[in-house]
Amino acid sequence: MKRLLAVLPLVLLLAGCPKDPYRASIQGSADVSQAVSSAVKITASYYSIGKLNDVRKNQIASVLNTVTECNMTFRKSVVEVHNAGLTGASAYLPIADSFVHCAEVSPQVLADPNAANILKAVDTAIRGVSVAVAGAKGK
Repeated sequence: MKRLLAVLPLVLLLAGCPKDPYRASIQGSADVSQAVSSAVKITASYYSIGKLNDVRKNQIASVLNTVTECNMTFRKSVVEVHNAGLTGASAYLPIADSFVHCAEVSPQVLADPNAANILKAVDTAIRGVSVAVAGAKGK
């Protein structure tokens, strides 16, 4: 499991930066969704072998729920901006920054080693959204 968590951020970075801010935003959203999906599976595994108690499992589930809700709002906003015909990074960066702030994993949760193992890739994917959008070229 730890190996998967260490490799996931690298895979996300090696996937390349899409050429325009809209595609960078959509890809960033997809990367976050994939990281959440992996975190759910790892949480279930950790819980089943006793590495997480009910309180920590529920705390992680709450974080993942918040990340998912923020991601859905982010994706909706990105599509709206795209449909309005806006193309530059300046149109997408405030949305990406808002998403990162909304979905940010609290340091208190990451203080627990097992929770940190599960949520680190999610946190990395979240932070990567703004970086990808900022690095994307205009259309």
